[in-house]
Amino acid sequence: MQALLAQWTEWGAELARLPFSAALRGSAWAYPAVEIVHLAGMALLFGSIVVVDMRLAGLGRQLPVTLLLRHALPFSVAAFVAVVGSGALLFLAHADELAGNRAFLVKLCLIALALANVVWFHTGPYRSLRDAQRGWDVGTAPPAGARISAIVSLVVWSLVICAGRLIAYV
Repeated sequence: MQALLAQWTEWGAELARLPFSAALRGSAWAYPAVEIVHLAGMALLFGSIVVVDMRLAGLGRQLPVTLLLRHALPFSVAAFVAVVGSGALLFLAHADELAGNRAFLVKLCLIALALANVVWFHTGPYRSLRDAQRGWDVGTAPPAGARISAIVSLVVWSLVICAGRLIAYV
């Protein structure tokens, strides 16, 4: 594990030496603009996830799940793409520092866990929603698997935000 971490840190140092990375760090506008995209994307991602997860957890039963998902998922996907793209640029600018940052590494692990939860939801509980005649209609509680996935999602994405904020202090 130590050898892997050392290789990862060395790779981060190489990335930070790239001319593009130095230009991003040195620009008065580029790095702050990328950071704004990252924060705005995270706000949209988390906001859309919270709305859906609260319904899946059993709240807001007056909203039809299928309609809510149809409207929220495109926003979640677009925001995730913006967050990943801007996050990659932010990493490039400071790869030498971030590669060994424990909070950053925890954040990456939490994102992987959150994505695994998304895959599990879409291949499990969500499939039953798509296959059902009427879906999870107004007034209906989603199945236990969907509720558990929603709670896991809320907790893990909240921890992603916390880990991201802790990067500056660890």
